[in-house]
Amino acid sequence: MSSLATRSTGRRSARRMGADEGVQFPVTPMLDMAFQLLAFFILTFQAPSAETHLDLDLPATPAALPGAPQGKARPTAARQVDTDLENDLWVRAEASELGDLKAVRLGDASVPDLPTLGERLHRYARLLEGRPLRVRLVADDHLRYEEAARVIATCSAAGVAAVRLSDPASITPEPKGQK
Repeated sequence: MSSLATRSTGRRSARRMGADEGVQFPVTPMLDMAFQLLAFFILTFQAPSAETHLDLDLPATPAALPGAPQGKARPTAARQVDTDLENDLWVRAEASELGDLKAVRLGDASVPDLPTLGERLHRYARLLEGRPLRVRLVADDHLRYEEAARVIATCSAAGVAAVRLSDPASITPEPKGQK
């Protein structure tokens, strides 16, 4: 019996020691299928034109520059940049629930309406005697674009050299009695 056991284990080990019989993996049909899928997706692809189209109705140049006659607005030369921040005024535009302009503040003072804001900005511009007046506009997040454009147009018509949009979080309240 022992000789039978050694013969059978010998055969098994001889089979294992022989040439490897690996699993044949057919690559050609897989490559054919990959190229067919690639051709299918290339031929059926259509660019998403409706998804990338933004329908914005932005104001034309004359509407953005109310001081210019209709259709006569011309770009002006680049203004000199004044680095001191004394000429910057803060204008805060607060919105109602529907996104309409609810209140306007010039610095800490409340302004009743946009024409009054324009008058005050025009007075500030005259006081600066040729130095550029800049406005930092802080608007509520849900203020409609049309309302923000009206505030910017009022500032431009009053002689403001530059209107910069600022984040509401960037306003740091100034301690009372200090400037």
